[in-house]
Amino acid sequence: MEDREYRKVIEYVKNEIKQGRIQLEDKLPAERIMAEELDMSRGSVREALRTMENMGMLESRQGSGNYLTGNLNKVFAESIGMMLLLKRISHSEVNSLRRAIETEAYALAVQNISDSQIEQLKAMLKSMRTAEIDEMILKDKEFHYQMIIASENHLIISIMEALEEIYTDSVEYMLKNASEEMKHRLFLSHEKMLDSMLRKDESAGKRAVNEHYDIIKFWYDKE
Repeated sequence: MEDREYRKVIEYVKNEIKQGRIQLEDKLPAERIMAEELDMSRGSVREALRTMENMGMLESRQGSGNYLTGNLNKVFAESIGMMLLLKRISHSEVNSLRRAIETEAYALAVQNISDSQIEQLKAMLKSMRTAEIDEMILKDKEFHYQMIIASENHLIISIMEALEEIYTDSVEYMLKNASEEMKHRLFLSHEKMLDSMLRKDESAGKRAVNEHYDIIKFWYDKE
């Protein structure tokens, strides 16, 4: 399939969205209709749609058709995972990216977090205090995700969700092999994040976020 034919299908879908005829989770027009309107073969349209599905733009449901999903973070996550396998990037670099994004997410969360989200963070931190390693890993993930959600920035949330599986695997390995002293330092960094959030102290909270990622960076550098 020529690139210009693929672009024709992309532009067609984008125009349908702009005109308000398609929204997220809506079914796309049938391949036959798209082929007729774009003066393309159904095979070329089908191939273009398959490429879009691989990119996370849509989902093909057997016997039903193609639906607009916009799950682009799936492709981003797979790309990052492949780059790690090929050693084009390192876990330390992923950690640096998360640090930068989460620092900004924290600043937004200080302004936007709700009382119920604060209570959830308190409960997670309480559980982490006495948790066994597997539960600690889970609560650590939930703690950071709750703060990211509280940022109310959809792009930040999408990027961090895309990085989540990679990050969780590496943190799980670290926590299962870290010293008790390092685990305690990580726990204290979470306490500082929450305390700063309660006091609406953005600067202190950012320092706590950086302290958390400094500990993880130290681990990667040591390894």
